[in-house]
Amino acid sequence: MRSIKWSFFIYFPICLVLAFGGAYGIGAGTNNLQDWYSACYSIPQVTPDGERYHIYYDDEGVLHYEFAEKGQFYSTNIWHEIVFWFISNAQVVLIPLWVFGCIALMAVLFYRRELERPINALMDASEKISDNCLDFQLESSRRDELGQLMKSFETMRQALYQNNQKTWRMLEERRRLNAAFAHDMRTPITVLKGYVDLLNRYIPDGKVSREKLLEILQMMGGQIDRLESYTARMNRMQRVEDISPNQRKVTWEELCGKCRESCALLAGTLQMDMVCDGEEDSLWVDEELVLEVFENLLSNAIRYARKRLQVGIRVKRDRLEISVEDDGGGFSQEALQRAGREPGAMDRAENGKAWGEHFGLGLYICRIVCEKCGGDLIVENGDEGGRVTASFGLNS
Repeated sequence: MRSIKWSFFIYFPICLVLAFGGAYGIGAGTNNLQDWYSACYSIPQVTPDGERYHIYYDDEGVLHYEFAEKGQFYSTNIWHEIVFWFISNAQVVLIPLWVFGCIALMAVLFYRRELERPINALMDASEKISDNCLDFQLESSRRDELGQLMKSFETMRQALYQNNQKTWRMLEERRRLNAAFAHDMRTPITVLKGYVDLLNRYIPDGKVSREKLLEILQMMGGQIDRLESYTARMNRMQRVEDISPNQRKVTWEELCGKCRESCALLAGTLQMDMVCDGEEDSLWVDEELVLEVFENLLSNAIRYARKRLQVGIRVKRDRLEISVEDDGGGFSQEALQRAGREPGAMDRAENGKAWGEHFGLGLYICRIVCEKCGGDLIVENGDEGGRVTASFGLNS
């Protein structure tokens, strides 16, 4: 690796050669000019010992030096003597100027060839970073100290870029989590409102028996418990991917019964065909997550169903599968490719309206929950409309 110091030592000898060569040329040139001017205008000169002499050219152009005898003087024009003085002392000024010019020239060449590009690149990179623009790359093929500095700067930029991406992802995850929280809270609240409407409609007329009233209150208590558990879980989570299933033993009859209750309360006037196909007495699943996914899929399908919904709950080998199909026209090809695979994607479009009206977060969250539970989410078109199948792994 050639360092900047050794690069400087390469330019330094060149500067010395130019300086000394130019100084020698200036000295020789001014001396010759001085002799020529002295010979032309008979201007006497003085040796270091104080002896006077003058210079002249003979007829053949040969230069001669002749010392003046004692008391012999040469008369000359005062202006010629002034010009001669300037010529005699010109090298005193020209040589330092030449040396300084050589140093300046080498400094400019050294800066432009060795320093200018990396410094400009670092300055541009600094300005981009100050403008919070980190989507660039600082490359350098240099192997000196400036090359190492640029590599260190690029490492810093990458670290800042990764930190910004991480921060952005954390904020995006928090936004998704809040949206999912608001989305999934709506279904239990709708169920509770349905119970309240039912009680308001039949209690004043005394049409609700004590046993039925206690049953409805118990169901409402169960929904409230779900809301409390879900709220506590969301408070503990920092990201959507932090969802952790809490599997416990649930009877098949109990799970199907709760799904039927949700269908009865949410379907309204729609025709609901529900099939439960399973021979197991009990399952090991996270009942809360299963019901959240089921109610999410059911709510989304209800928005686009025309007259009928088909719900299937079945156990296949080591998986619990829940499918919800509507007769609302199905998904577009683009929606099938993107639905549930990326947040913010339009899960379904009909008349320019996205399914769920929650930026496609419903299916995205459902897919993450299913994967966390050892299953998957399949989005497809059925015979009449869209079909979404959620699967969950079972532990015995």
